[in-house]
Amino acid sequence: MKVLVVDDNTIVRMGLRRVLENIRDVQEVAEAADGVEAIEAARSFEPDVVLLDVRMPRMGGLEALPSLAVQASVIMMTSDDNAETIASAMQGGAKGYLVHGHLGADEVAAAIAACRGGGTVLGPGVAENVTLQAATPETERGPNPLAAQLTEREAEVLEAAARGMSNKDIAEEQFLSARTVKNYMNSAYVKLGVHSRAEAILLWKEAEGS
Repeated sequence: MKVLVVDDNTIVRMGLRRVLENIRDVQEVAEAADGVEAIEAARSFEPDVVLLDVRMPRMGGLEALPSLAVQASVIMMTSDDNAETIASAMQGGAKGYLVHGHLGADEVAAAIAACRGGGTVLGPGVAENVTLQAATPETERGPNPLAAQLTEREAEVLEAAARGMSNKDIAEEQFLSARTVKNYMNSAYVKLGVHSRAEAILLWKEAEGS
């Protein structure tokens, strides 16, 4: 596997290279200091995975993301844990979002493996931020378009999760068992083509805003 590390901080790039060199499945590592360099490097290096910072000179990660996501699995790796930035990255094609300070070799390796396997990864603290954003009160709106793909109960459960409620809270509110709530959530994941609670909430919120 070939990995392209994109960050304007030389020390961060060096640190990530050391981590990657200890991951068995990684054969080659290349570096770029901004989005412009990343797009150019991706053409010749042809990475399987790109670890992409958000804020960089000339061209930031969110600007470079659409081009890079066509060629490789992109994992945002940054110190920016803003919920709107996370949502923009995931909607823009990123397969994962990790925040510096919560990462070790095992976390990076697991994230790469999950994304290469078709999954989506939100690192520690990221999913919580997405849920908090989803729980922010909004103006009255019509039915979520995604509800048409779900049963009425599945939609009710997912809507409650998008408001920031835990499975226990949803169970109490809707007079269900926690296990039944979990089953409804899992069924909704399959129908929506997602793999986790955070992914489902992101998709639900995106549909609400469309």
